[in-house]
Amino acid sequence: MPTYFSTADWLSAPTTGASKLRPAHYFRVQFQLKGPVAQATLRYAALGVAEPWINGMRVHDDFFTPGWSDYRKRAYVSSYEVGQRLQAGANCLGLVLADGWAGAPFGPEGHAVALAPRILFCAELEVTYVDGTSERIVSAADWQCRMGPIRHQSIYHGETYDARKALLDWTAETAPNRGWRSAEVVEAPAIELTEKKCPPVRITERREPACLRLHDHKWIADFGQNLVGVMRIQLRNTKPGQKIVFKFAEMLQADGSLYLENLRGAAATDVYYCKGGDSESYMPRFTFHGFRYAQVEGYEGLEAQDLIACVLHNDLPRTGQFKCSDPLINQLQDCILWGQRGNFLEAPTDCPQRDERLGWSGDAQVFVETACFNYDCEGFYRQWMDAMRDGQRADGAFPDVAPDILGWHGNAGWGDAGIIVPHAVWLHYGQTAILEENWSAMERYLRFLKKQARDFIQPETVFGDWLAVDAVRPEWGPTPKDLIGTAYFARDAQLMARMAGVLGKTKAAEQYAVLFEKIRSAFQRRFITEAGLVLGDTQTSYLLALGFDLVPEALQSAAVQRLVERIEGRNGHLSTGFLGTPLLNPVLSRFGRGDVAYRLLLQKTYPSWLYPITNGATTMWERWNSWTQEDGFGPVEMNSFNHYAYGAIGEWLYQRVAGIAPHPDYPGYQRAIIAPLPGGGLRSGGGSLKTRAGTFVTKWEQKRSVLRFKCTIPEGADALVLLPAAKWSQLRLDGATPPAHFKCKSTTRLAPCEMLLPAGTYQIEVDACAHF
Repeated sequence: MPTYFSTADWLSAPTTGASKLRPAHYFRVQFQLKGPVAQATLRYAALGVAEPWINGMRVHDDFFTPGWSDYRKRAYVSSYEVGQRLQAGANCLGLVLADGWAGAPFGPEGHAVALAPRILFCAELEVTYVDGTSERIVSAADWQCRMGPIRHQSIYHGETYDARKALLDWTAETAPNRGWRSAEVVEAPAIELTEKKCPPVRITERREPACLRLHDHKWIADFGQNLVGVMRIQLRNTKPGQKIVFKFAEMLQADGSLYLENLRGAAATDVYYCKGGDSESYMPRFTFHGFRYAQVEGYEGLEAQDLIACVLHNDLPRTGQFKCSDPLINQLQDCILWGQRGNFLEAPTDCPQRDERLGWSGDAQVFVETACFNYDCEGFYRQWMDAMRDGQRADGAFPDVAPDILGWHGNAGWGDAGIIVPHAVWLHYGQTAILEENWSAMERYLRFLKKQARDFIQPETVFGDWLAVDAVRPEWGPTPKDLIGTAYFARDAQLMARMAGVLGKTKAAEQYAVLFEKIRSAFQRRFITEAGLVLGDTQTSYLLALGFDLVPEALQSAAVQRLVERIEGRNGHLSTGFLGTPLLNPVLSRFGRGDVAYRLLLQKTYPSWLYPITNGATTMWERWNSWTQEDGFGPVEMNSFNHYAYGAIGEWLYQRVAGIAPHPDYPGYQRAIIAPLPGGGLRSGGGSLKTRAGTFVTKWEQKRSVLRFKCTIPEGADALVLLPAAKWSQLRLDGATPPAHFKCKSTTRLAPCEMLLPAGTYQIEVDACAHF
């Protein structure tokens, strides 16, 4: 345990028994300070979530601190500077303790687990006086506790607040003691305490309803955007005890009522009992909902301005911007952003609305590249990798969900996140911390894969190409599961060789490089024919083989051609699931079929990225058929309308439409690859990316066969620029022929003209622009 908690006790309220709906408890201690305060730091850890108060004021506006972890192994520590809130003489420190992801069992029905059945906390206030002396006020037996107005609280089920029981001035320095009793000192948990690595959850946006209407005597507000957060309501002329009920949904039924069936066992309902009077307001603080629509029952005279949707997620800095000439593609990018915002709430979750909301590792690894373009995710993923390590099984298998709620491990494409995510984060941010923190765990996972392989071929695991279009059940896709596992085994070995080299582990790098070649050879013997066909003959089969460098060079053209045939055989539609979809456009453009990539991107009929957009989507959907014009809503047992996995296309939008990508040999964008790929009838495109090396900016416009391209490379960085020109005579750099010292040897047959440009802003024109 860190030394700053060395004298603090862990505290809890008297047990309330097992229940899905449990109250929040209020804790406080009154104390004297001997003189003026120079500075003071409040630190606290909890199995649960906590909201600290000092002298009648909330310490911060953050939600769900200290955060979500596998409470069996670890709890996070939150720290805040609070010196200005203290005074010489009498003071009061308080804390509201709620379940969050602890307390009641968390997870889908039949799989829920209580990571910490009893919620508890420890805290210390370290005070330094103006005279240089110091003291600590710590959680101990002199703290008091009691229930308050939050009668029920649950992430899944919502919050019930009785304003008649509000505790007025409960942390005022002279607050009365009536109703308070001694807090219970409990045994300290034998877990690791860790400082948080990323910004906390905050309100990042407030939205008013786009419209408000009555339906069956209930108000329904449409906020115009599927989002994640809570709703604030302003009330007038209420009666004491008046009950107001709030329900939330992502979609509406055909009759205009809320579509609640996809919530499964989550009640997602807030209840407010009014104190009564001219004016009062309510906003829950210990739950969150995924919703576009909110229903209000039990209150008349509601007006649109009385409601505010407060958007919640980890407050990560925005780094990427993207825009092109097609408004549908821009809306797709907006859906990807909102999907990330809604599911980056203490862990990269699958969905934010039903009785699940878990950190599925497969979803995380397919989306990590896109995520790192949109936001600065380094600390967020470092923190999530704590949960991956904490959930790692003794044999080395990483969990399929982190924190590990389900106890499922090592599924191909899911457990591999333990290697793929650290590599992607290192590549985008250039810092080796995430590699160093996870190296031992990654090696254990490789040993697990090697042990279960037979002649370097992995066994079948459960999920496969999850939710592929032709899947009879979500996990029964047509792509062979042993092929999927072996492809990921090879990819893991390849990435481990690269990361070992970065960490100076030369011998390990050589060993993993040899392992990759052995797996590659075994894959070719087992899954690739002499004609370049790949077993299963599915789009995903070819994408994995080509995307993970497993096809012999002599057979690549045949494999690419067969992939294109599998797409054209569906009239230009995809058939992929969670694992195949992220590879579609990157593989096609890498092997010279950007035309097919654009056809897939711009496809508007089912199944496609734009089919949901043309049907009003404001976030990414879980299924290609979450809703269709022919059949309405998809299978209700698993039908999220805020699920970022298929948003992995965002990586390609940044890399090939905007044209900004990390260079694999220069992490952190010390050198970028700038390679826009005009096509699909787009007239323009571009974007910007804030990186550790500075901000890269691109903008292109195409008129007939002339491409005008402008890019900015930040000071201290450079960029390898690849433009669609077949010969140097087509190119003009700032109005002149590119000087010889900028030209470099082409690294791909698809872009014969490459330039290595130093920092600066450049205007480039390409005549007779080719579409590679």
